[in-house]
Amino acid sequence: MADPIFLKARYVFPVASPPLENGVVTISRGRIVAVESHRGPLWAPHSGRGEGDYIDYGDAAILPGLVNAHTHLEFSDLTAPIGAPGIGLAKWIRRLIDAKINRPANSKQCVIQGLDESLRQGVTTIGEIAQQDFPWEDLPNFSPSGVAFGELIAPGNDHVPAAMELARSLEMRERSLVREGDSPIFPAEKLGQSPSWRIGISPHAPYSVHPALLNAVIKISAEKQIPLAMHLAESREELQLLAERSGPLRELLEELGVWDPSAFSLPRRPMDYLQMLSAAYRVLVVHGNYLQDDEITLLARRADRFSVVYCPRSHAWFRHGPYPLEKLLAAGVNVALGTDSRASAPNLSLLAEMRFVARNFPKLPEETILRMGTLHSARALGLDRELGSLELGKWANLVVFSTPKHKTVNLLNMILQDELPVLATWYQGKKLICSSTKNGDK
Repeated sequence: MADPIFLKARYVFPVASPPLENGVVTISRGRIVAVESHRGPLWAPHSGRGEGDYIDYGDAAILPGLVNAHTHLEFSDLTAPIGAPGIGLAKWIRRLIDAKINRPANSKQCVIQGLDESLRQGVTTIGEIAQQDFPWEDLPNFSPSGVAFGELIAPGNDHVPAAMELARSLEMRERSLVREGDSPIFPAEKLGQSPSWRIGISPHAPYSVHPALLNAVIKISAEKQIPLAMHLAESREELQLLAERSGPLRELLEELGVWDPSAFSLPRRPMDYLQMLSAAYRVLVVHGNYLQDDEITLLARRADRFSVVYCPRSHAWFRHGPYPLEKLLAAGVNVALGTDSRASAPNLSLLAEMRFVARNFPKLPEETILRMGTLHSARALGLDRELGSLELGKWANLVVFSTPKHKTVNLLNMILQDELPVLATWYQGKKLICSSTKNGDK
């Protein structure tokens, strides 16, 4: 394509500023150089625009590329969530372990499959919980990128040395990446090569990570400015284990032969973990389904380094108690959205998660839901200076949705309520996915 590129649609939602009718997004060298309204033909001799590519999507809406702040792409081959609605976490983990052992799927191929599915759903940035065989060297050109949080599991003290070795290898990989300040660099001249990812570390959960490992990786995070992601306050079973040292999760750990009483000598509730994590560089609290008021207050007070990732349809699959979304937002906590995985959700559509929130929290402004799936999620990953909104200088990651021809009072409400199709997904100024519709490229 020629440079610059001019994209026009009936509506443009920059997120960081009010929506534009008859909006035009101008892209040069993969970056956004202008976002403005323009009536009349996209190009004309007197328009002031020179040579370039002109695409008018007509009855469509242009939004920032969606940001999925938490997922496990290794399960992207699953056709349905594991178990049945309301399944307990320990029982679900047992079945998950069996699925990992017995399924013939190739984990690397599952990751690539999940990246492709995400792209087709308008997701351009991902917070991935990565396994040791994450296909760094085999990633497809022009696919979503983001932060790959290497997963660490060490339920007993004996497991800590091996997990620390993995943590140090992740630190070394992160150090080798080309970075600028707090954000990864995706040089325009390297577009077409494997996408760049920033590295994070994921001490998995309170029941699977010994405090000795957690304290060590918190120190690495603070010293090397590496983000952490931890599943926390996820289930009642977790709360029971921490408070009483009993329940289904203890039974699971004993069954697996990894129960270590020393791992639970001090922590009694998620607050104890949040206080430890407060010393880290940046932290994603994944799920947070059962956060209490004082824990929410701590998260709000340290909003400079904490974010909470809400996975709506996964939350519903386990039939957890009501999610404290309104409390979190009212307190000033940065709440991002994630899909979790196909092991607990039907697909990897972040838009479906946003639509779920719109249906189940009808008093929540649509603009807030849009921010949760774009700018808030980008902020959670430490990438909000580079993406998450349509602003001058940011990467041209965007998604185009078809819209009805008739006038509507609240188009964003319609996007979040109706099954409007994705027309195109753009990544750093490159069109990666385009559906064939009568509103297509003109």
